[in-house]
Amino acid sequence: MRLSVVIVNYNVRAYLEQCLRTVFTALDGVDGEVFVVDNLSTDGSVEMVREKFPQVRLIANQENVGFSRANNQAIREAKGKYVLLLNPDTVVGEDVFSKVVDFMDLHPDVGGLGVKMIDGTGRFLPESKRGLPTPQVAFFKIIGLARLFPRSKVFGRYHLGHLPENEAAPIEILSGACMFLRKKTLDEVGLLDESFFMYGEDIDLSYRITLGGYRNWYFPDARIIHYKGESTKKSSVNYVFVFYNAMAIFAQKHFTQRSAGVFPLLINGSIYLSAAGAIAVRFLNKALLPILDLVVILGVLALSPMVPERWPMLTEWGVNIALGLSMVAWSGLFGAYDRPLRFLPPLLAIGSLALLGSAGWMLSDHPLDDLRVLALPLAGTVLSMSALRLVLHAMRIRGYGLRRKERERILAVGSPEEARQALALLWQTHFGLGWTRVVPPDALDVDRLGRMLGRNRVGEMVFCAKDLPWRTIISLMESLRDRGVEFKIAQPGREFIIGPSSIESLNDLYIVDDHALTSPSTRRSKRILDVLVALFVLISFPLSAWWVERPGRMFTNAWNVLRGTMSWVGYLLPLSTQVRLPALPKGVLPPPLDRSAADKLTRDRVNATYAKDYSAWEDLRHVLRSFRKLGARAA
Repeated sequence: MRLSVVIVNYNVRAYLEQCLRTVFTALDGVDGEVFVVDNLSTDGSVEMVREKFPQVRLIANQENVGFSRANNQAIREAKGKYVLLLNPDTVVGEDVFSKVVDFMDLHPDVGGLGVKMIDGTGRFLPESKRGLPTPQVAFFKIIGLARLFPRSKVFGRYHLGHLPENEAAPIEILSGACMFLRKKTLDEVGLLDESFFMYGEDIDLSYRITLGGYRNWYFPDARIIHYKGESTKKSSVNYVFVFYNAMAIFAQKHFTQRSAGVFPLLINGSIYLSAAGAIAVRFLNKALLPILDLVVILGVLALSPMVPERWPMLTEWGVNIALGLSMVAWSGLFGAYDRPLRFLPPLLAIGSLALLGSAGWMLSDHPLDDLRVLALPLAGTVLSMSALRLVLHAMRIRGYGLRRKERERILAVGSPEEARQALALLWQTHFGLGWTRVVPPDALDVDRLGRMLGRNRVGEMVFCAKDLPWRTIISLMESLRDRGVEFKIAQPGREFIIGPSSIESLNDLYIVDDHALTSPSTRRSKRILDVLVALFVLISFPLSAWWVERPGRMFTNAWNVLRGTMSWVGYLLPLSTQVRLPALPKGVLPPPLDRSAADKLTRDRVNATYAKDYSAWEDLRHVLRSFRKLGARAA
């Protein structure tokens, strides 16, 4: 047997299905086998593999054993001359396996090989070729010199930026996302080190391959797509700790005692600095606009020229800050900080404050002429907040764009039938489409496609996988990567469409956008209702206890709802692995359901309907009707 393909999966069902489809296409003409090792996924991955790919040798673990151990489970059973460790969020071209196997057959000194990887936007991934992270190389990466001078032989050695991306060359470190290995080499140098739970194991194995007298190669003639980080949020604090701890383990294992004494200090310092940076970035990503709004409001209040002498407190900074924070919080309740940004929510928030302030003023003894104390600052605040959003939109800061008024403009590449099906699904997930065109597979021309994308301001380009070779899709994505278009692949089964960080499927489709539980405003409404009901239950507890079956449990439930660990109404359990739903805390009450028809299909439909068309009023009516059951255990 020539090749054994090993894929370790964890909760990326749609990506795994696409990956397996491309793998079996690439194995045509190559004697091989495919292993999938599942680390206790909860999204139906195991069931999907058993149903759609019965030829796969499936290892379904009953716990998450980590990346290294899971790969080793399959490697020990592998019969191929070569072993490929492949991430599930990849797309393999039809010619990749044959090209790589032929190359390694001709070069017996090659112990490991990596291919050219592009991401979901068509851009080259620099980790396709890496250098050994010695203390010096790691230091340059950690302090940012590698990013500042990516092509330097000294500072950019972590990603070997001085080597051309389209030329084959010996390298030091392979990427674990796509790692071709000679089985004979593994038998000699050992398998993956299981002390690395995730990250670092590829560096360790690559280094041991070179220590064993073999060479690692970068082979750009074979190309794949790697939807980088689909199962790991690389901006998370946990990722920072896991990644840098893996580097520390590697340093302690392989470098001299002197270096290992200094390097862990550097690594540990980097862990905490990077973790602090990750926390700061995540905070600023959420809080940047509220902070800027607060600054704007304080500036407007400070510059307001019409403050009567009877209102000197409006000139005091303490009161201004309190007032500004209140206005920001009030604006948040109206959705002023939901993404994408819109002008209407802050206008409604400040307008409602103006109405409330005017009503209160008119009920007081103050003359109507002094209403300018409210009118001018509020008007200035509305104008300033609107201008701020325009500036952020014009600067094209990611996540701070204004909602586009026109429908998405889409170019589909495929046969009329497949393109029609893909556009029909996108019409539903996008809540309508704008300009659409279909380019048949026999009329593909990169220059023509590029002109069409630019001339028609196309936002998305969809490839129909049933009609196009995978290598053609990869080539087109790479050639058109600078056109500012989002690339997506419509699967042959017409079940879902995959893009970078997105999966569009009828199974997780929320048709009523403004009322779906994916909408920030809807989730905010649900949370406000939960808190208000919980406060009412707690305040009225001595009286409400008379109407509840388990008053003690109701008190506990109300406290958990306030903490956000529970909701008064949640999904009907158990949840299906075939239907993707927005995450919700456990509910005290399930959605209304006729218990006599509580079969799996009915349960899925009830949950999907609740997620698609949520209503706070319906939640409230359900809570009032089921008030006696508020002391039930969470479903």
